[in-house]
Amino acid sequence: MKVKLFNCPSCDELMVISELKCPKCDLRIKKDFEACQFCQLPEDDFEFLKIFLRSQGRITDMEKLLGVSYPTIKTKIDGLLKNLNLSPLSLDQEHDPLEALAQGKISVEETVAILKQRKKR
Repeated sequence: MKVKLFNCPSCDELMVISELKCPKCDLRIKKDFEACQFCQLPEDDFEFLKIFLRSQGRITDMEKLLGVSYPTIKTKIDGLLKNLNLSPLSLDQEHDPLEALAQGKISVEETVAILKQRKKR
């Protein structure tokens, strides 16, 4: 069983990863590392994300597999976006992806995807 411990059991401060170790040669690197956003997801959100990816984002497949409704799936996706500090990707002509990138609202990869999609139109 994997144990996810994010906060100190004593003072509730956010814990940091401070050592990486090679199990083969015992090389150790000591430094304060940040845990990735996906590693910090609650277990149920992480499992939902894996199902989402395996179904290639087809919500109708997810509805059947999980036995829940479309609004439930959408609510879960909105929760994931919030937990990962992401906003829904918009291909709207009204929004400037370069401005959103400059404001840190979307990543470089998302900006490129939006611009490529617009070019295809």
